[in-house]
Amino acid sequence: YICENDAIVEENIRKVKISSPDYITMDPDSAVSDFRARIANMLPYYESIDDNTQSYIKLYNVGEHFVVNNIRGYLQSRVVFYMMNLHISDRTIYLARSGESSNEGSYKADAPLSDTGHLYAHHLHDAIQRRIKERHAHTLAKTGVDMSSRTLKVWTSTHAKSSQTAEYFAQNDNVSVRRRMLLKGLNPGVCENLSLAEVKEKFPSEYQSYLRDPYHHRYSLAESYHDVSVRLEPVILELEREHDDILIIAPESALRCIYAYFAPQGLPDSLIPTLAFPRSIFVELTPTAYGCSERRIGIAPPSEH
Repeated sequence: YICENDAIVEENIRKVKISSPDYITMDPDSAVSDFRARIANMLPYYESIDDNTQSYIKLYNVGEHFVVNNIRGYLQSRVVFYMMNLHISDRTIYLARSGESSNEGSYKADAPLSDTGHLYAHHLHDAIQRRIKERHAHTLAKTGVDMSSRTLKVWTSTHAKSSQTAEYFAQNDNVSVRRRMLLKGLNPGVCENLSLAEVKEKFPSEYQSYLRDPYHHRYSLAESYHDVSVRLEPVILELEREHDDILIIAPESALRCIYAYFAPQGLPDSLIPTLAFPRSIFVELTPTAYGCSERRIGIAPPSEH
């Protein structure tokens, strides 16, 4: 990574470096001076790669341009593709579960929202907009930057209950809503409409296999959570590339896999199927240089908290 633009260096130090654990107790101006001294001390020892027989990627000025040399094979090509999708712009990702449908247990029926689902969708819209206004007011007070013109985009699965949950944003705020097949929930196959107790009784050996490896196990005609994660890879890469705020409205199984990628602390595969996204909250994820911060925010109107 090479940066030749002093303005970018200054912005990066103030937005990212001074919030690192090294400077948590230091005032911002002193932290900036200290980090610039670090850069000056390291400059005499920095050597750029110029051997064209080696495989390397050079990123200039936060993705302004790239130099890609001697890249061969699938894995190296995927690394280049991933690196070209990264950026350091501020953005927020919101995760919210689809509203309740009139046939909640069925995957194949693709039922529309129930009355309760419509009420949830209304409250979700209001809660997201309240939170966005809070964030903008906080940023303006802290930095003097007006964020009110930022764009919110909404991505939903192609399930009827997901797209109908998003309609409140399209109708009230003229927000762009994009329906994506890849955001559909896990296909339960032969276990559709069955509770865990019923699965245990009907497919005892399959149930034991599931308990041993809930992330990779796949029931007959179904998907595993690993299958869903692989399916969602293009969505996650596009999330990395996006500069705008994104709200994802999808079934709980899809949200689990997306959340696991951005989780503030790494999650073992076995925990992914157990993650809960109740309809009483939405999740706010803010990618940073040192991980991803998370908040769970209630959806109920303020008078009901």
